[in-house]
Amino acid sequence: MAEHVLELNDITMQFGGVVAVNNLSMYVDKDEIVALIGPNGAGKTTAFNCVTGVYRPTNGMVRYQGEKLVANHPTGKMKNLYAGENKEKYVSETLVRTPDKITKMGIARTFQNIRLFKTQTVLENVLIATHLHRTSNLLTATLRLNAAEEKRMREKAMFLLDQVGLAEEKDEKATSLPYGRQRRLEIARALATDPKLLLLDEPAAGMNPQETDELAAFIRRIRQDFQLTIFLIEHHMDLVMDISDRIYVIDFGRLIATGLPDEVQDNPDVIQAYLGVDEE
Repeated sequence: MAEHVLELNDITMQFGGVVAVNNLSMYVDKDEIVALIGPNGAGKTTAFNCVTGVYRPTNGMVRYQGEKLVANHPTGKMKNLYAGENKEKYVSETLVRTPDKITKMGIARTFQNIRLFKTQTVLENVLIATHLHRTSNLLTATLRLNAAEEKRMREKAMFLLDQVGLAEEKDEKATSLPYGRQRRLEIARALATDPKLLLLDEPAAGMNPQETDELAAFIRRIRQDFQLTIFLIEHHMDLVMDISDRIYVIDFGRLIATGLPDEVQDNPDVIQAYLGVDEE
């Protein structure tokens, strides 16, 4: 059986006495769109931050295409993951790849609060991301000995802007774009890093219903055109139910439900987490 593209095994993230993510396990398979949902403060973005190397989890492990991204097993609780290996590894293993190395491995993300380079143009925002895989060094770049590579990166950036419908605004300041188009630019910048797995943190935040519908079609299209696997956090339930292949639901950092959209939608634990129940 093929390995999962992304796998979280018993991830716990504790800040002092607060457990933001509690023993969380989940997986994402190739070509899937998988949603992680839950009430505000449920630990969704914290889980994303553990995947992308922003946080080192208190315990647990993240794998990408079978390779360890982040691991922290100070108490040896996950011996089953090391079957056949030396017992010394049971006691303690800590591995944290930096966010830039994780991006180079093929994982890109967007943020709940848009993080564009505010003083740069639309084109420059995407060009900066294309430099992740550049082969020229400081000397060749200074002497412009690798003009062909610079040309390729510019062509790639323009291609991506065309794909997301922003080619005509290439010389505009990034922050002058309407909110929904800034979201598209942030996704174009993520695509410029050549990801295989794209993490979207509340991509529909601040969008009106028409923009949300357009976003759903856009996400489906980029999955197909760029052969992406997509893992997203979202509060817009219409969007989640429309585009997700599977859904995970967490509350207070703990997994309370998983399944197909119809299954999750009717799950009483999910309804209670979002809406609460009468005292009676």
